[in-house]
Amino acid sequence: MDVEQIIDSLKFRFAAAGVDNAKRVAEEVLAEVFECKPLEIYTGKAPDVSSGMEKMKIIKKIEPMAQRIENGEPVQYVIGHVNFWGLKILCDERALIPRPETELLVEEVLTSKIWEKKPAMVVDVGTGTGCIALTLAHQRPEAAFKGVDISEKALELARENTKLNELENRIFWMKNDLLEGFAEASADAIVANLPYIATADWKALSPSVRDYEPQSALDSGPSGMEKIRELSTQARYVLVSGGMLFLEFGFDQGESVRQCLENLGYRDIEIKHDLAGHDRIAVAVNP
Repeated sequence: MDVEQIIDSLKFRFAAAGVDNAKRVAEEVLAEVFECKPLEIYTGKAPDVSSGMEKMKIIKKIEPMAQRIENGEPVQYVIGHVNFWGLKILCDERALIPRPETELLVEEVLTSKIWEKKPAMVVDVGTGTGCIALTLAHQRPEAAFKGVDISEKALELARENTKLNELENRIFWMKNDLLEGFAEASADAIVANLPYIATADWKALSPSVRDYEPQSALDSGPSGMEKIRELSTQARYVLVSGGMLFLEFGFDQGESVRQCLENLGYRDIEIKHDLAGHDRIAVAVNP
């Protein structure tokens, strides 16, 4: 059994279990076992599995992971980490799995005007794994950062990721309910990927999301806009004049988010698309 046969076998099992992108998931599992990147399993960097002994070792490592995936657990939790903007981010059931869409949110912050003047103070609200704050801190070493989450477990994970990526003392992690208690005009930028799914929609999510990822990181309430409205209201007070708000939201919430920000008095509001062409990110300036 060579590498491609192992991939085909896993792909068949995962597809039969209803796993999306079964081949890609199989490649990620094998890459984790081989301690290489997924593409490298085809380029000669993977171990030789032609011998019976080596093949048995590989199968013994793969099988527990494969069974967890067949039972519906996300591959990111099974492997235990994701790549986010070039950083290795540990992930488990303590926090939401970082998504590619959130990398677009980070890009909007990095290419914004907040870095042009004094060293910026940036607050990442609902930080989860810490992927946003960590990436920004890695890319902008001159700036100051706070990572906020209401979940102590999520903050524990964020601190682990801080140590893993050697960014200790770069981010102040704090347990807090959004921006409650923050001082007036104390932040140059606020960035957030908050819960934005309505409760009824959360109940209808695929089991691999609903049964494994924390509900508190997904379910915003009856409308799905509750957390976004609350944070946007608080940010008007916490942001400096000319400070910027960056939000990620659901694919069908663009107009609702725009209207919310307009009603609160933000200016220069922009709604940005994700790679699929859906509304996904809002950028706005505090007057």
